Amino acid sequence: MPWEDEIVMRDVTHAGLVVGDRIGREVASQLDLEEALEASRYASHPYSTHSREWPPLVEVVDNWELPLVLIERYNAAGGEGNSLRGIFPEIRRAWASVDSSLFLWRVNKWDGQCPEYSGEDQAICAIGLAKSKPAIQYLLILATPVEFSLMVSAFYQLNLVGVCCSGGADGTDPYAEVSLQPLPEYTVPSDGITMTFITCTDKGRIFLAGRDGHIYELHYTTGSGWQKRCRKVCLTAGIGSVISRWVVPNVFKFGAVDPVVEMVFDNERHILYARTEEMKLQVYIVGQNADGPLKKVAEERNLINQRDQYGGRQSTGPRSSNRLTKSSIVCISPLSTLESKSLHLVAVLSDGRRMYLTTSPSSGNLGGFNTNHYKPTCLKVVTTRPSPLLGVSGGLAFGSMSLPGRSQNNDLSLKVEAGHYCAATTSSLLIVSRDSTAQSTGLSTSGISSRSSRALRESVSSLPVEGRMLSVADVFPLPDTATTVLSLYSEIEYGGYEGLDESCEKVSEKLWARGDLSIQHILPRRRVVVFSTMGMMEIVFNRPVDILRRLFEANTPRSILEEFFNCFGASEAAAMCLMLAARIVHSETLVSNVVAQKAAEAFEDPRLVGMPQLGGSSALSSTRTTAGGFSMGQVVQEAEPVFSGAHEGLCLCAARLLFPLWELPVMVIKGGLGSADITMSEDGLVVCRLSLEAIQVLENKIRSLENFLRSRRSQRRGLYGCVAGLGDLTGSILYGAGSE
Repeated sequence: MPWEDEIVMRDVTHAGLVVGDRIGREVASQLDLEEALEASRYASHPYSTHSREWPPLVEVVDNWELPLVLIERYNAAGGEGNSLRGIFPEIRRAWASVDSSLFLWRVNKWDGQCPEYSGEDQAICAIGLAKSKPAIQYLLILATPVEFSLMVSAFYQLNLVGVCCSGGADGTDPYAEVSLQPLPEYTVPSDGITMTFITCTDKGRIFLAGRDGHIYELHYTTGSGWQKRCRKVCLTAGIGSVISRWVVPNVFKFGAVDPVVEMVFDNERHILYARTEEMKLQVYIVGQNADGPLKKVAEERNLINQRDQYGGRQSTGPRSSNRLTKSSIVCISPLSTLESKSLHLVAVLSDGRRMYLTTSPSSGNLGGFNTNHYKPTCLKVVTTRPSPLLGVSGGLAFGSMSLPGRSQNNDLSLKVEAGHYCAATTSSLLIVSRDSTAQSTGLSTSGISSRSSRALRESVSSLPVEGRMLSVADVFPLPDTATTVLSLYSEIEYGGYEGLDESCEKVSEKLWARGDLSIQHILPRRRVVVFSTMGMMEIVFNRPVDILRRLFEANTPRSILEEFFNCFGASEAAAMCLMLAARIVHSETLVSNVVAQKAAEAFEDPRLVGMPQLGGSSALSSTRTTAGGFSMGQVVQEAEPVFSGAHEGLCLCAARLLFPLWELPVMVIKGGLGSADITMSEDGLVVCRLSLEAIQVLENKIRSLENFLRSRRSQRRGLYGCVAGLGDLTGSILYGAGSE
C-alpha cells in the first residue's frame, strides 16, 4: 500500500473531532425565529437588496396560459358565474370551478390535459382536498347548493370524490395522470349552511367553515351498516343552538353572524386557527394526537392594535406607525417547530406587515421540539415585522437605502390582497426570503456586532405579474428525492423530524426553513407556482451555489467573485466551490467540466480563501522577577492556528454530508409491543433507519468528494501541493509560493 493511502488513526480521530465540532456549531447557528426577530429590533435595515452584478435571486422559468376549455366555459357564463380557483400542491394540480364544473390541470407544466368533472347539478361553493383511507389516495370535498322549489330556499350538500394519481408510460412521473371517481354514497346535506372554507389534517380529519360562524367536521366510514357512511357534525355549537335548528331552520334566521373565511391546521402542535370576516382569530385544540374533540381556547379581535395593549415588540423599520388606512389580515400560516418553538403563527396584513403570534402566555423557549404535552391557552402578538417599501415604478426602498433613481419621499405603501406566508402582490409579486449572506457573519466580541449577526435580514425581490394573483403554492420535489430526504432527516430530534409518518412534503418544508446554505447539497432549487387571472407562472429561487455557478459560467470579472466571497465569507464560499468542483450539489443539470475546473481553482486560490497562519503573537511573554532578583522565567502564550477558508470549507462540506447520521444510530428497533419508545423496545425488529436509496445518495456524494481530493493530491496541487516535503509547492494555499 502506498504511504499516501495509509490510514493513520490519530488523523482519523482528529478529523472526527473537527467534524463533530463543526456539526455542533452548525446546530447552534440555527437560531429560533423569535431570537432573530428580537435581534432585528435594533437593526436599522431589516431588508436587503440583491446585488445587481449577480444573477437574479428569483427568476421566472416558465409561463403558460390558462386551459382553453376553462376560458371558453367562463366566457359562456358571461363572466358572472360562480368561480373558485386554487392549487392542490399534493397532487401537482391547479383547479378552477365554473358553476357546477370543476377543472384540473398540471400545475408546473402544461401537458395538454384538463379533465372536467361535472357530476354536480348546482354551483360549487367550496372545495377541499384531504388524505383518505386506504384504496383511494385523496378525497375531494365539494360543497354545492341544491334547490328545493317547495320551500323557495337554498339547501346545500357535501359530496366526496375519490382522487387517484398514476404514473405515465415511463413511470418516472407519479403525477402524470389524475382520475376522479364519484362516490354517490358519500353525500350529506348541510342543513342550509353555506360552506365558506374547507381544511384537512394530515391524519384525514376534514373541517368545514360555515357562513353561520360555526365549524363542522365531516365524518365518513368505508364499512357497510345501518349508520350513514357520511355525516356532518357541528363542533362549535352548544346544545341550545342545536335544538333551535330543529325548531327554526337556518334559512329563516337573520341575525348578524361573523363567518369564518380561512382555516389552517398546525399538524405539529395540533392546533386549528380560524380567521373570520371581521378579522377575529380563533384558536382550537384537538387533543395530543389530533384525534380528540375540538375545543376553543382563545379568540382575539383587535390583534392588529394588540401591540400597544400587551406590549408586543415592534421591529425597527422604515414604515411609520401612523397609517391613513385601516389594516386587515389577508393570510395566516402556522410556523413549524423548526422555525420557532415559541412563535406559532404568522399573519400577513394588507399593508405588508407581518405579525408573529404565540399561544403561550409567556413568550420564550418552550424547551425541546416535543410539543405533545404543550397546550395553548391564549393568542397574543409577540412582534411585528415592518413591510418593505414599494417605490415608484416598482422600485424597492429600505429605510435610508434606496435604489438609484428612487426618491424615499415618493415611495408607495403596499396594498396586499393575497399572501402565501411571506409573498404578497398588487401589480407585482413581492418575494421576501432570508438573506443567506447575513448568516455567514462571523462571531464578534462586540455585543452590538454579535446582535447584528443574529438579526433576521431578508432579501426582497419583485417580479411583475400579469393580471391579479389568485393563489401561490410550492412545487415539492419528486417522491424519489423527497423519500431520500425523509429517510435521512426523519429522526433528528433537534431538527423536529420526530414522526416517521410525516409526509415527504412536510419534511421538505422543514428543511427549507433551515436556509439554503445547509441543505443545498441535498435538495433542489425551491420552485413556486403563481396562479393569476391571466395564466400560470413558475418561478425558481436560486440558491447561493446556483449564483456562484452562474458567475463561473459567465466568466465573471474577479472583482465580482471577490465580492461574493466577502458577502458569504471565505469558508461558505469555499464550501460552495468544493460542492461544484466535486459535483455533490443537487442540481437539475450536470455541472460542466469548465465550471468544475473554475470552482477547483477558486477553492485553491489563496487570494480568495486566505492563508493559514498562527493566531496571536508567539513573542507575547511576561517576565516576573521576585524581590530577591530570581527570575521566574517566561510565560509564553501558545499560538492557535487559524486555518484557511479552504480548510473550513472542507469541514463544512463533510459536516453537512454527515449531519443526518453523525450522532444517530444506523440500526434501530421498530415495532416493539408495550413500549412507548419504539427504539428501546426489546421485542421489536432491528431495521436500518436509512433506506437503500438514501445510503446510495450519501455514499455517492462522499465518494465524489473523496475522488476530487485524491485527484488534487495526485496532481500535487492545492491542499496537496506539499505532502511530507514532496511535490511542487507552487500555488499551495497551505505554504504559499516559494515556501518550504
